[in-house]
Amino acid sequence: MTERVERVKQRIRSVKQYPICVEKAQIIKDSFEKNDGYPQIIRRAQAVADYLDKKTIFIQDDELIIGNVASKPMGMELGSQGPGWPDDDLDDLLAGGQITITDEERKILRSLDDYFLDKGRTQDEWQGSYYNDERLWPFIKAGFLCPPWQKKNQGRGQGAAGVGWGLGMGPTSLNCPDYEKVIATGYQAIVDEAKERLLNLRYYSDEAVEQADFYKACIIGFPAMIRLANRYADLAEEMAAKEPDEKRKAELLEIAETCRQVPAKPARTLREAVQAFYFYWILIGSGTTPGGRFDQYMYPYYKADLEAGRITRDEALELFELLRLKIMEMNFVGGGKGQREKWAGMARWHNFVIGGCDTEGNDATNDVTYLLLEAAKETKTPHNTLTIRVSKNTPKELLIKGLEVVRTGIGMPAFISEDSYINFVVKEGIDIHEARKFAIAGCMDLMLPGASRNQAFGMMLVPMILELAINNGVNPRTGYQIGPKTGEFKDFKTYEEFYEAFKTQLKTVIGMVVEEHNILIMAQRRLYPDVFHSAFLVDGMKVAKDGLSRVMPFENGCAINVVGMANTIDSLASIKKNVFDDKTMSAETMYEALKADWEGYEKEHKACLDAPKYGNNIDYVDQIGAGLWHDLGQIVRTFTSAFGGKPVLPTAISITAHAPGGALTGATPDGRKAGETFADASISPEQGKDVSGPLAVLQSAMKIPQGEFMATLMNMKFSPNTLKTESDLEKLAVMIQTYLTNGGKQIQFNVVDKKTLEAAKVEKEKYRDLVVRVAGYSAYYVTLTERVQDELIKRTEQEL
Repeated sequence: MTERVERVKQRIRSVKQYPICVEKAQIIKDSFEKNDGYPQIIRRAQAVADYLDKKTIFIQDDELIIGNVASKPMGMELGSQGPGWPDDDLDDLLAGGQITITDEERKILRSLDDYFLDKGRTQDEWQGSYYNDERLWPFIKAGFLCPPWQKKNQGRGQGAAGVGWGLGMGPTSLNCPDYEKVIATGYQAIVDEAKERLLNLRYYSDEAVEQADFYKACIIGFPAMIRLANRYADLAEEMAAKEPDEKRKAELLEIAETCRQVPAKPARTLREAVQAFYFYWILIGSGTTPGGRFDQYMYPYYKADLEAGRITRDEALELFELLRLKIMEMNFVGGGKGQREKWAGMARWHNFVIGGCDTEGNDATNDVTYLLLEAAKETKTPHNTLTIRVSKNTPKELLIKGLEVVRTGIGMPAFISEDSYINFVVKEGIDIHEARKFAIAGCMDLMLPGASRNQAFGMMLVPMILELAINNGVNPRTGYQIGPKTGEFKDFKTYEEFYEAFKTQLKTVIGMVVEEHNILIMAQRRLYPDVFHSAFLVDGMKVAKDGLSRVMPFENGCAINVVGMANTIDSLASIKKNVFDDKTMSAETMYEALKADWEGYEKEHKACLDAPKYGNNIDYVDQIGAGLWHDLGQIVRTFTSAFGGKPVLPTAISITAHAPGGALTGATPDGRKAGETFADASISPEQGKDVSGPLAVLQSAMKIPQGEFMATLMNMKFSPNTLKTESDLEKLAVMIQTYLTNGGKQIQFNVVDKKTLEAAKVEKEKYRDLVVRVAGYSAYYVTLTERVQDELIKRTEQEL
């Protein structure tokens, strides 16, 4: 790590509280009011243009990649799609010590609310208007989709900050742009094409009018970004004129030259390509993966610069390290305590996918792949995360280099099965050459760059649905009849009969989740058209439709995400063994024990705790799990989405929803007590229940039909003593490659011991830089909620 990188890192880490800024929200609100009545796509393009023209800009010492996220260093701009946090929620945020806001800016925050509240201008209010009191509202506020809504006009939490320069496709959007196209095309080409297409457009259909609005929005929006880049260039030249240090003067002049070139025109060098990448990522903001296949589309620029003598390998490494630190400036905090618990540690999904094959199936690992790993190893920051595509052709050297980074304890890279992801896309009708381009957005969400986007993605609590089957469709905490009456638990004669009742409840709840998602999609389609995303989608300028109003080649726009699967599997195994096979207790006794949270039922509690547990290579429970995963995936696909009636797709990523989700759910037949946290991730066993070693965990997981799901997540924790030698890394590399080429889909590691985690809970300042892998992202341990910290401590510490 160079002295420059060390200085920038220290500057970033010296910030202990992130200032909330209101500049963007003010400008956007004023623009919306001024342009009321115009088509929404034009209003939003104009609002972003107004912000880009007026935003405060600055260039900090040592920066080579420029573009300040907010009006203050390390600030978070207040979200501009709705009202800010209610005062009690804002007070809770401030009490947490991670953000700060001045009294004046708090007043401004409150003054902006009137524009949005109760006027049909927010997604939450639009959605809530469809939730009838008889059916959907009791379901929504019960928390089957975590966290529950409290009010029909506030959703799962009102208020947000840290969403980038643009307005985006909606707060729940996940997408992976085609950065290769963005960097190689430039914005001026989009503007020129929009002008030409608008000139040649003939208004013979309503579609033509929609296309005209799209082209007008391009002509309004993209030039503003070019103007902003030129403002940065002007500032860099002004600073250079006053700079006494000749080296820094030259750097500032190069920054100016770079900003004159990109993003208006195609990048010519690696520096320009990285700057163009950053400008676009920060422009489209929230929910957008910054990486895609970063090593693939950056390599040609790196190779050309290296061969021409414009850059050295060490200079490229420094640039990638500075990019990691620049990405650390982009932070986010949402509204609602339950929502923030679901995203513990200020979760961000800045995922760079590296390695893997080219479109012909040949391994495409290159030097940029290794440089990105070196950058992570040296900077040791939680963002951006790295994910390695693994197949039988993956070089051993890449796996070892990846594990050297894992050994530092920062929880990355994660490893994914290239074949599993590619096969999923091919089965959805995509040509294999296109399927091989896949990348990741969010935690581990499957995307085709520029050819897909995910818009509806809730956290469905499967153990809560199991409660419905045990309680004849009634939510035991509210008394509402959420699901159909499928029978009293005591009246089931066989396990198979009970399981069919459970599947009926699953189908009912999944159906309501799909309804919620489709309402959400329609709300976002109406409220959040975004030309900055849409122009660079596949055939974007030809189709000339917002990305939410078209069906994508790989249509994954609506997905059902399952949480708590390991607890559900273990619970089903306990029911089968204790009630129906061994008959150690009656169904009525188990029912009463669950209702009493095991108080007074210690014998029954022990029997349930002792029942076979998933993660130990025990066929009895693993086959139950395999059946459940398959059945659930099949049920999901029976429903259709608002995106052209395409099937809804199943996926399985919890973020940290397993903590607040567990808090919402009563005692379960696996022996878990009411309120206790669920198993983490989706393929991971229950914490502390996987007692037969890491190979047994993976053998259990390989029985699950993971390939039928868009994504799955497996966390594993190792003691630092386990990965000390080269031989240790080689053994783990073989284990990873075997798992991911024989049914596994994804795996990631924490390398930290229990004592360190326990000490960090107490001595927060001493362990301020301790990074852990939480779910599909890493975070500073001390920023996590206590529930998630405790859950990490309880994860089994495996030995090779």
